[in-house]
Amino acid sequence: MIRTFAASAVIILLSTAAAEASVRNFFSPAWNGNRLAACLSASEGCGKPAADAFCKSHGYDQAVLFQREQTPMAMAMGSGELCEGSSCTAFRQIKCQSVKDDLATLQQVAD
Repeated sequence: MIRTFAASAVIILLSTAAAEASVRNFFSPAWNGNRLAACLSASEGCGKPAADAFCKSHGYDQAVLFQREQTPMAMAMGSGELCEGSSCTAFRQIKCQSVKDDLATLQQVAD
C-alpha cells in the first residue's frame, strides 16, 4: 500500500514537471523586431491560427492561451505586413505547449 502511494506521488510530481517543461509564455511577442500582429495577414488567420503559427515557429505544437491588445504598430507573421496607427492589434501574451513531449514523458513514467 505504501509503495503504491509512493509510486503515485512520484508519477504526479514527474508529470507536473513534464507539463511545465514543455510550456512557455511569451509576453509581448515580437516578429522581425516588431510586436506580433494578432492576424497572419491584414484580416485573415486571426487569433488562434496566428498564435499557433508563432508557437510552431518556436518549436512548440500549439498555443493554449493568448491575449490581444491595441498597439500603435504590429507586424503580421504570415504576410509581413506592418500595421501602423490606432487600429493595430497585437498579441499581449501567447502561451505555447508541446503536447508530444508531455505524452512521451508521461508514458516513460508509467512504464
